[in-house]
Amino acid sequence: MKIKTEILPLRGLPLISFGDTIDDVEFILGKPEETMMLEAAAEGTYPALVYFYWDRYLTLFFSTLDEKPFLIMIETDDMNAQLLDEKVFRLNPEQLVALFAGQKLFDYEKEQQGQETRYTWDEWNIDFYFNADKLSTISWSAQLDDNGHVVMPEESFKW
Repeated sequence: MKIKTEILPLRGLPLISFGDTIDDVEFILGKPEETMMLEAAAEGTYPALVYFYWDRYLTLFFSTLDEKPFLIMIETDDMNAQLLDEKVFRLNPEQLVALFAGQKLFDYEKEQQGQETRYTWDEWNIDFYFNADKLSTISWSAQLDDNGHVVMPEESFKW
């Protein structure tokens, strides 16, 4: 099934939601092209099963804390990915900051590591990775409670 890469902060994608099980995701996307197991890297992180859908430009991370793993994070490098009705890979860092400011999200972190710069908006659990001024990857994740379970926002975002 062809799905549009429309980034829904704290929620997932239009047909795939944070908290969905592997069976739910495979029903929509089919089997992944590759999988990998990640151990918890630092305090506050969780072990995860990673599903790679290379032909769809998607990487999905499933928490393995429960008996049935569930979706907690998505990464994309899809040049047609949209956020707030914008094709975000066309934006430079200043345009991205302005896009978020239009949503009254002014607080962000900017971290430089070598040639890569990460912009993070904690309120939406979203990171944008730039090499020079070219966006290379976007990752967004679920809001989790103290037990590591997904908490969905009560209202959807309006823009």
